[in-house]
Amino acid sequence: MNTREYVRTQVDTLPDNVLEIVREFIAYQKFRLGLYESDDDYLASIPGMVESIKAGSAEPLEDCIDVSEIWPDV
Repeated sequence: MNTREYVRTQVDTLPDNVLEIVREFIAYQKFRLGLYESDDDYLASIPGMVESIKAGSAEPLEDCIDVSEIWPDV
């Protein structure tokens, strides 16, 4: 059994909450290796990320926290 076959077999034995972590790891590895066409494709691969970005962009700027409050060295 090669590595790919082993991983496929093992994935089927994991509970759903662990599979979410595996999915995130795979998405990060694809991003790290440059396998996404763009940052947009990478962000869209993360469940809920597009909705979160849209919700954040719809928020009035005066309701937002200044980046220096979060990262003072930026």
